[in-house]
Amino acid sequence: MGLLPSQDSKTKMRKFIYIISVIILFISCNKVIEPETPEKIFEKYKSSVVLIASQYYYEVYSGNTTYYYSPSSEKKLFFSKEEVLNNLSFSTGTGFVISENGEILTNNHVVNHKDESYKIELINFYEKAKSNILYDVRMYNDTIDNIKSTYSQYSDQMEYYEKENFEHRYDLVRNKKNFLVDLYQQIENIDLSNSTSKLIIHKIGIAYNDTHVTEFDDLQECVVVKTSEDEKIDLALIQTKSKLFNTKPNFIFNFKDNNPNITENPEKNKERNIKNPIKINEDVFMIGFNRGFSLANTKQGIKSQFTSGKISQENDGERILYTIPTLEGSSGSPIVDKWGNLVGVNFAKITNSQSFSFGVPLNEVKKFYEE
Repeated sequence: MGLLPSQDSKTKMRKFIYIISVIILFISCNKVIEPETPEKIFEKYKSSVVLIASQYYYEVYSGNTTYYYSPSSEKKLFFSKEEVLNNLSFSTGTGFVISENGEILTNNHVVNHKDESYKIELINFYEKAKSNILYDVRMYNDTIDNIKSTYSQYSDQMEYYEKENFEHRYDLVRNKKNFLVDLYQQIENIDLSNSTSKLIIHKIGIAYNDTHVTEFDDLQECVVVKTSEDEKIDLALIQTKSKLFNTKPNFIFNFKDNNPNITENPEKNKERNIKNPIKINEDVFMIGFNRGFSLANTKQGIKSQFTSGKISQENDGERILYTIPTLEGSSGSPIVDKWGNLVGVNFAKITNSQSFSFGVPLNEVKKFYEE
């Protein structure tokens, strides 16, 4: 009987176990989870970033005439729809998955190209036309002078039918010259200052990371759902026609705080500061398709690029500045922090610099998507 623990010993043992349990619980609750490595961030999010490609042209209206303008084609200016459809312009950008319903966020300028250069092309076209007309008019004048001179010198020696031939030739050349003079005057009277244009998107589609793309039809077709009405907020929302993704993404970008120290400890959870989600000098990362297919194409299919930098300027409400190098094609890429939280959408770089780029801040991205 003396070997059995006393009631007092049992009480002390229970207290000891309780204290140890509280300590373990306290330690587990206060355990700090470190952020994932950049490699793991890329692996987690790369399937949720897509390459956007579009084929497009412009209808240009000037007076009662419709022209067709394709800025990246060699000829640029066309006079029939059939002709321009064989010379479509092509551009690429980046977008990222924002819902399970086929929705993708990107930049407005990726899907809503603005190009006023058609006015220059029209002016150059007509200036060249006028120059050609003047040249032809001079040639016709020389021909007319030669006809007059020959007729004056030899008409007395000509047969009747020869004189008729000379007169007929004179009238023909003079009429052609007069037609060109009238045409020149008509061109002079054309007012190009009131010309307008309309963007025509022939096709827009997305390509997924680690897939092979050999022609435009390999892309999953999309439609433009909406674009920002504020020129300072360079955002657009597109959606797959099927409202589904042909390749299911591993992650859906969101506006939440994905820091596991918060998500796994609800009592510490507080609303994310959406207007200032990241501080100066903090690490940020970008997944995008710099230079489009030219860099993305590999033997294993197209592959996005992962680049990093730091926040280099405080958020002014309209843009964030970071030291991530970007090239054309990276427009619309997501900018994330060390926890994989979305903090902005890349839209521009500082001219003549590869080291500083701008992004649309998260609060404006959220506002645009949810409004």
